[in-house]
Amino acid sequence: WWFFLSNTGYNNHLLLTVTLAGATTASFYGWLPLYLPELFRTSARATGQGFAFNFGRILAAVGALQTANLIALFNTDSNVAGFTFRAGHPTACSIISMVYIIGMVLIWFMPETRGQELPE
Repeated sequence: WWFFLSNTGYNNHLLLTVTLAGATTASFYGWLPLYLPELFRTSARATGQGFAFNFGRILAAVGALQTANLIALFNTDSNVAGFTFRAGHPTACSIISMVYIIGMVLIWFMPETRGQELPE
């Protein structure tokens, strides 16, 4: 969100925000291979893990296809709580990137698997 709404040119601020955005979007590659196998029984482990990884790609495709509709929806600058949302692409991409915030909230509702036996 910060990346799309705060950058207007190529400078050090852009480099900082693109680095943080890259680290955020790639972070799931570190914990998903460790966490997902523990959720599924042995006979369905590969299928469950593959589905969980690739379902995010399906959602990403839907988000990419809706970008044009969001750009059309935010066709003028708007002010919300003293913060200006620029029209078009920056606001549309910020809305789509909020899926990471949803994921950070939902992960707290997932079952704890530390110290438990793997399901058979």
